[in-house]
Amino acid sequence: MRAKNRLNFNYDIKKDAWSWVLITKDKDMWGLNWRDQIAQIPDELLEEIEKVYFNCAQEIVEQYIEKDSKKEYTLSVMSFEVEALEKAWSLIEERYFEILSRVTQKPIFAEKFSCFFTTGSMCPYNEKENWFMVSMWHSIPFSITTICHELMHLQFLNYYKNYLKEQGCTEEQIEDLKEAITFLLNESEFDDIILSQDGGYPEHAELRAKLKNIWSKNKNFQNLLDEGILLVK
Repeated sequence: MRAKNRLNFNYDIKKDAWSWVLITKDKDMWGLNWRDQIAQIPDELLEEIEKVYFNCAQEIVEQYIEKDSKKEYTLSVMSFEVEALEKAWSLIEERYFEILSRVTQKPIFAEKFSCFFTTGSMCPYNEKENWFMVSMWHSIPFSITTICHELMHLQFLNYYKNYLKEQGCTEEQIEDLKEAITFLLNESEFDDIILSQDGGYPEHAELRAKLKNIWSKNKNFQNLLDEGILLVK
């Protein structure tokens, strides 16, 4: 019998600090306002992060979070959020993986994934270790969509990243396709799961609209991918 795909929820201060630094160092927000996405970082801490290397910056942020006077309160609130999101996700987990597999025309590539909470607002992922983040500031419906969004990224990259490289796509073009293709979460296939629409990034709005039109013709993922390659090149 096939093992059930499971998503584990948790909080890790090191990963939280990593996410703060990652977003601070990478200012390409595909049309979003960069400073708005790191609103939790005060100016003086931001200056410290920007003038040192990544690992050192991560240590600085970790110490900042550790010493925060509201840390214990934040962690208590987050523990309730973890429990609530885990229960909500369990209602649709199996169904989501079934649909994702069918839409991408591939079996789910891993049996275990991890979802970590962040005290920031952006939700990065780790492709090599199959984990991603959701924000403690977001609603449960929004976080459910984030989970679906990030799992789609991991599925997409695992099966199609090398194919896109073979077709001559650059890293930037692969990133654009990876982000734009989550328009699928707003399609009828996911109607039973998505309560909060997947908005995508402003810079991908036109590409998402074109991909949506392609999908509507035959709902074939490989065709969508091949047409998408032509669009981003």
